[in-house]
Amino acid sequence: MSQTSEWVYTNTATVRPFISIDQWDGQIVYGVEYEIACTWTAKAEQMRDDKGQEFVSKNEIFTEDKRPKYLDLIQLNGDTQWQEIRSVTGWDMSFFNEEPDFKLVT
Repeated sequence: MSQTSEWVYTNTATVRPFISIDQWDGQIVYGVEYEIACTWTAKAEQMRDDKGQEFVSKNEIFTEDKRPKYLDLIQLNGDTQWQEIRSVTGWDMSFFNEEPDFKLVT
């Protein structure tokens, strides 16, 4: 964990990684859950997902963790609902002389 992320990413979230869609019954298959350090903000704005489809965002989540991907589910700490990650982009950290972090949008 970088020095910046140690004091910025003070919240946690649980991620369920998307594995596949079962061809027989159409059920979505997820992998083993894991926890990430993050910070987030509620933000409702029109955006495009990683496939180019428009949607209205619910949350923007910032993390140093590289594992969360498009279509994974994420549950913010203290919340009971799972949200689908619709967009994953880099978040410039060059001002701090660090590798880019990631912005996850649900």
